[in-house]
Amino acid sequence: MTQTLRFLVLFELLSLIGAPLAMRVLGRLPGAGLGLAKILAWLLLAWLVWMLGSLGIPNGLVLVLGCLLALAGLSLWLHRRRDRGTAGDPFRRRLFVASEAIFVVSFLIAALLGSYSADVWGTEKPMDMMLINSTLADGDFPPRDPWLSGADVNYYYLGQHMAALTIRLTGVEPTAGYNLVLAALMAITMATAFALAATIAEGARRQGMRIRRPLLAGGLCVVLLALMGSWAGGRAALRTPELATFDWFTPSRVIPNTINEFPFFSWTVGDLHAHYLAVPLTLLALAFIVQAGLKGPPRLRSGETFCAALAIGWLYAVNSWSWPVMVGTLVLTVGVWITRGDAAGARRAALSWTAIVIALGAVLVLPFIVNFDPNTRGLALTTVVQREGLGAFVKHHIQIEGVLLLLLFVPLLARLADARHGLRILVWGAGGVALALAILEPSRLGGAVLVAVLLAATLAAALARRRLESERVLWILAASALACLLGAELGVVRDEFAGGELERMNTVFKLGYQAWVLLAVFGAVALAGAAAWVPRRLPRAAWALLAAIGIGVSLAYPVAATYSARGAFKNGSRLDGREWLARTAPGDVEAIDWIRAELPGDAVIVEAVGDDYSPFGYARISTYTGRPTLLGWPGHELQWSHDLGTRGQDVQTIYTTPDAAVLTELLDRYEVDYAIVGPLERTTYGEPGALVAGAERVFADRGTELYRLR
Repeated sequence: MTQTLRFLVLFELLSLIGAPLAMRVLGRLPGAGLGLAKILAWLLLAWLVWMLGSLGIPNGLVLVLGCLLALAGLSLWLHRRRDRGTAGDPFRRRLFVASEAIFVVSFLIAALLGSYSADVWGTEKPMDMMLINSTLADGDFPPRDPWLSGADVNYYYLGQHMAALTIRLTGVEPTAGYNLVLAALMAITMATAFALAATIAEGARRQGMRIRRPLLAGGLCVVLLALMGSWAGGRAALRTPELATFDWFTPSRVIPNTINEFPFFSWTVGDLHAHYLAVPLTLLALAFIVQAGLKGPPRLRSGETFCAALAIGWLYAVNSWSWPVMVGTLVLTVGVWITRGDAAGARRAALSWTAIVIALGAVLVLPFIVNFDPNTRGLALTTVVQREGLGAFVKHHIQIEGVLLLLLFVPLLARLADARHGLRILVWGAGGVALALAILEPSRLGGAVLVAVLLAATLAAALARRRLESERVLWILAASALACLLGAELGVVRDEFAGGELERMNTVFKLGYQAWVLLAVFGAVALAGAAAWVPRRLPRAAWALLAAIGIGVSLAYPVAATYSARGAFKNGSRLDGREWLARTAPGDVEAIDWIRAELPGDAVIVEAVGDDYSPFGYARISTYTGRPTLLGWPGHELQWSHDLGTRGQDVQTIYTTPDAAVLTELLDRYEVDYAIVGPLERTTYGEPGALVAGAERVFADRGTELYRLR
């Protein structure tokens, strides 16, 4: 409870610090961005610490506290200079109070539910824990790679850096901090989604759209984006007679040889992985894009320009897949805003602002760009073998985003029918699309054509002359979502899986995830303003009923998945994520605590090497301490473009050779300082001989020993 309260206090402090900052850089939005204050302050703190650390200032508690105090001072100065004439805005107060209530309640619930499956092991948790501990143990950026001594981390790690900041400031045990960051991430995603959708809806209401309750749009966005499962997941949950046996993992694998995650699945599986860490940051970037779409680009020399550039540029270093989507959405938004017919000078200024935001965003993360090798070999077009037939394409996307696509399709149909000669356009258009699909079916391009037609229709809606700015912005979000789905169908990023059956896995996964977020924001505002989108009462009621049924079915997934993934809540509640290790090797847990407290961050510790994802705990010392070992998870290091050489065999030689000369050469080559000898090393290599002969034993507890070698 004490650790949980520390996290809660820290994030509420970030909210107080961020409020004046948000009012300055998001003040042109209804509500002045107050619901986004928390994620804005977290981002600014993380960037300031990282940038100063990249310039040579040691990364540690002193630096973090100094940056926090600097932000607090800036916030206080802005608070004293605020425009007091807008302090009485009732929507601003309601937005701030509701966002804070959503964060506090959801954080406490998420922390409680997460405590029933607290083990930080399995799936990608060890990798994310390793990245967090790498920044906690290392004083430099980029941090050392704990899974490959002598190398730096080659991954987009700044989301895990943000997580490490909170652990450092609260002083909690890192695996407990991992679980609390996961809860905070769910809560801040919900609060940010609420604030963004409610802000867009309020802007639309003030411009004349029939939206009576903007906060309802925020609440719907929380459900659609963060809480709702896929249609396939909901149906599977309803068909499961015993919730404890529900297969909650399978709904994330709908399209063959790809991943089809959605945010609630990400929270359930418990990985602090890049795509999930990026969700609230993506919503923050969208807030700046929406502000530019509603009010036009600001002055070049302004805090808004700086923060917009940082919010978009930072995404490249958190989840590189998010960056091009946000850049494309920004360009599209400003491009549509320019079509309003403003003077040539205003259009040139808008284009200049867009270019500056993109370029400045790159500059603000330049130390990361310089040191990061993305390990991709460009783009390629998909082949007929990789694509699905039209029937399978439609079926699978209904199973994944069916409810969200329904919330898009009906308003789009209504807008097309409302156009001049709308019925004729729909009839002839449907006939043309049907003919094109029939012709292209042998090449399996029918799905791409279908999405391209919807994309063209959303762009036409955004560009229509009589549209309000708020409605244009919403259509742009929908167009960006459809562009993600189209891009995943037509192209593939040639990454480490290129040439194999999983070649499309990451492309479909990461672009589909972005589409879910964008469609959820659109759908929430559209459903809250149903009267504005579907003018006739009967179709409007039918649409709302279908949406309610779809959402209700999809909400069965989070209920069943939470119950099943948490073992029916039978295992007790805790936060320490090393309980699984304590059951088989309690001495290892004590050794990890001792290493954290006593050894410097660059101490090289040799430990047993085994397969990635091993349930036995290979790489557990480097993962939980952040101290480098010779080789952690080999498969991941290969994905990160690192040369493993003969490290796996060399570790085995270190533990088994009786030849002191061979041992000395290897220890010197890899600059090994310590060797761990625990149950896993004895099981893998047997009892060590020459390795511990004459070495100084500095730690021993219940079958686990640590030896100083140099």
